[in-house]
Amino acid sequence: MESESFYGVTLSEKEPIAQFDVPEIPEDYVVHSHKLIIKQISLGPEAKSGEFNVVQAESNQIADGEKKTIKIPIAVLKVGETRSLRPNIEFPNGSVTFKLVQGTGPVYVCGKAEMNLGEYDDAQMYEEYSDEDDEESDLDDVAPQTNGKGNKKK
Repeated sequence: MESESFYGVTLSEKEPIAQFDVPEIPEDYVVHSHKLIIKQISLGPEAKSGEFNVVQAESNQIADGEKKTIKIPIAVLKVGETRSLRPNIEFPNGSVTFKLVQGTGPVYVCGKAEMNLGEYDDAQMYEEYSDEDDEESDLDDVAPQTNGKGNKKK
């Protein structure tokens, strides 16, 4: 089962930080994949002229068995130069923090969250299919059908 939902936040001087967390999933389901896709980042009409507005994304990554936080600017916006970007950035399998690290905004970040859910995990699915293969191998002992060619009486 696949699920999509809209994601949108406003970053401003008063609220410069927004957190995206992976939603809670019922215990009956297994998450096969989950990602947040940022489709557009825009300056609001109230943004100050001549001011740069920088949006930074922070996400955790596991490398060499250690959890590391990655911080990278994903948008630099300025009235009269760049009011809107379409970055199409994907953040797979985890939470993301967006920060307005420079400027007063408002900056609108929007996109969609996609989730692929299943009732089984991949290992359990593989076991079920391999059990079916074992049952099919029992059929190998049955004589093949000859379409009547070998059954003629002399």
